[in-house]
Amino acid sequence: MHRKALRNIIFFILVFAFFAYKEYAAPYWRYHIETLITKNKPPYTAELANGLALEIYSDARPHVGKIAGIQKGLILKQYGKDLVGEGYGLGLPLVVANGVSWLASEAKIGKFEHGDTTVLSKLYVLDTQEHDVQFPRRRYIKTRPVGTIRIDYLIYQNTIEVNADLKGLVDADFEYVYFMNEQSGKDFRYGLNPLGQKIDLIQWQAPIPMAMLGIHAPRLGITFWVRDNMETLKYLGRETLARWHWYGHESTNWAGCELRLDNKKPTFQYFIKLDNKTAD
Repeated sequence: MHRKALRNIIFFILVFAFFAYKEYAAPYWRYHIETLITKNKPPYTAELANGLALEIYSDARPHVGKIAGIQKGLILKQYGKDLVGEGYGLGLPLVVANGVSWLASEAKIGKFEHGDTTVLSKLYVLDTQEHDVQFPRRRYIKTRPVGTIRIDYLIYQNTIEVNADLKGLVDADFEYVYFMNEQSGKDFRYGLNPLGQKIDLIQWQAPIPMAMLGIHAPRLGITFWVRDNMETLKYLGRETLARWHWYGHESTNWAGCELRLDNKKPTFQYFIKLDNKTAD
């Protein structure tokens, strides 16, 4: 009897130790528990036409997938439902410096209105390194910040003017800056060229030399178009999967258009246009 009880105790200790380490290496539930017990600052919101809205958080909400603890850009909502899936949101900066990708886990936000324009601003503190590794190694490691990026999102009608201030990277020996524009891959299923012609999406495509590209959600009738002055390399991609590993369940759910800025300039501007038409 004592041996059986001892075996059970050892078993539960090992299970607890495994899940404790998993939560350390790839935190997920911790953020959800903190949200439940902590009075978090509510998001700032910009209401758009046809039931669409954009939200921005000072913390890493929504806590989704592998990037549960990483800051997001603008979160697109339709009739109150988040459409971000497990994506980075719209207008999220990612910096590559010394061969390492840097993201933000800390940020400050602001909001003001001027006429018909709503400005949502966010100061991203780039304090988290991303490493291309799998569990049991840690993918995201928080460290001393490499710099900051402030982005002002000027929202008028269904257009987002993304104005990035990169002067906070002055001491960072960075190679380039990505601007991630992602929402749910389960909703946003294919790309569009400027003529509205369909582009099938794979995980990552070769750069597409066009000033404007779109990502379309046929069931919702929503397209977000990303446009600049041909200053960046543009990558379209989509990934949706759900699978079990020995260490548990893993899922991925994003689709988007990423911009890569190679020029080290103090500011950068691009535009996102939201079209909301009848579902296909």
